[in-house]
Amino acid sequence: MDRFDPRDYSGIGVEGGRADGVAAATDQVYPEALVQEVPLLLAAPPTPYPALLREAGIGGRVLLQAIVDTTGRIEPGSMRIVQTPNVAFNEPVMAWAAKALFRPARFAGRAVRVLIRMPVDYRPPGS
Repeated sequence: MDRFDPRDYSGIGVEGGRADGVAAATDQVYPEALVQEVPLLLAAPPTPYPALLREAGIGGRVLLQAIVDTTGRIEPGSMRIVQTPNVAFNEPVMAWAAKALFRPARFAGRAVRVLIRMPVDYRPPGS
């Protein structure tokens, strides 16, 4: 029987890599076009409509850009309004997005962070 050699269990692999039992965390953010499954909105509260804009009959499309993380939540620091018909829509859209839950994007069979652009439409009453 061979003698036990502790160097065989050092965690250093044949290629010189390290195997310490901890998977490397990645900060990589994928564009939506490169993932195999894009994020899917699963649940969110109703989108708040600013009362003053509703009464004035102002509507339109707000375009939100954000990163959806591997748990299906939007990373708060990543939110940015790309396009808006009125700046009064911006804060309600960002508050709404912070409460939304998505099915995470998937790439090569695993959940990944992905940069999305999501439209939020506001239609005034009676239109």
